[in-house]
Amino acid sequence: MTPETILDALDVAVYSKDRQGRYTYANRMVQEIFGAPLSQILGQDDTAFFDLEESNDLRVNDEEVMSTGQAVARREVDVVKETGEERVYWTVKAPLRDPDGTVVGICGVSLDITGSGD
Repeated sequence: MTPETILDALDVAVYSKDRQGRYTYANRMVQEIFGAPLSQILGQDDTAFFDLEESNDLRVNDEEVMSTGQAVARREVDVVKETGEERVYWTVKAPLRDPDGTVVGICGVSLDITGSGD
């Protein structure tokens, strides 16, 4: 089994982004949330999928991880651009580093907790 097969089996969003915030990986759940296949997600940033005017949590959290090099775990409220739906996630994001230790992006896991008393 490939790592992708394992990550696609989970009902959580698993993703990675480069230093500019462009998606470099998105599992099946991310593809379902965005309503797009992986080929249309890779290379895009969050402005293609989320209404960042309504909710900027994910951008703030991404930037914190990239600038500090430290992981974050916190609640994140996101508004899906295609549907206008507000979703609440428990999100864990960590830095991705090159062999020299320089932060080159982030990876994350987001569990949808909308309506669970978040």
